[in-house]
Amino acid sequence: MMYHKHYLDKKSVAYFSEALVKHFLKNPAYAGIAVVCIGTNRYNGDSLGPMVGSRLAERFENHRQVRVYGTLDSPVHALNLQKAVAAIAEAHKRSYIIAVDACLGQFYKIGTIQLVDEPLEPGVSLGKQLPPIGHIHLKGIINNYGPLNHKVLEHTSLTFVGEMAVVMSRILVKACQDIIPHLSAAEPAAHEAANKRSSGS
Repeated sequence: MMYHKHYLDKKSVAYFSEALVKHFLKNPAYAGIAVVCIGTNRYNGDSLGPMVGSRLAERFENHRQVRVYGTLDSPVHALNLQKAVAAIAEAHKRSYIIAVDACLGQFYKIGTIQLVDEPLEPGVSLGKQLPPIGHIHLKGIINNYGPLNHKVLEHTSLTFVGEMAVVMSRILVKACQDIIPHLSAAEPAAHEAANKRSSGS
């Protein structure tokens, strides 16, 4: 199922956070939340995920039940995604995993946020075959899909991407806060060990 709303819609935060919580409650046996924000800081358009990740990492710094991967300082992107997915799967066997990414779409859909209740397949619009990740994913349509997608990502307005990142961060903060009381017992010791090794990004 897909939920969609423009990022400027004043109801978007409540709309998407409620949908996330509803999806989580279908199988509330998770012991933690892992948010994986995909993207790079090298292209404006592709920096949406890391921008969201940086805001979340600051908000949930050292939080025992919420871990954030993929920030502007330590991005999760095409070159390290496979390794990151394997590490996250191992460290968060009982975590509810939310993937976040930017995407390209039809012109009239630019600015739309989409929540899709299935794993994210990163890099599809660029023709890349990367491992899927997440129980659910949140993505923002940042520009028009076309024959020069790399150039489109490079020349997307950074101000626009930043504004969308603020809204998506609010959605995820609200959803995580509402999900945390429903999390089950702590994850296995392996997860705690991973937390100690991780800087939260």
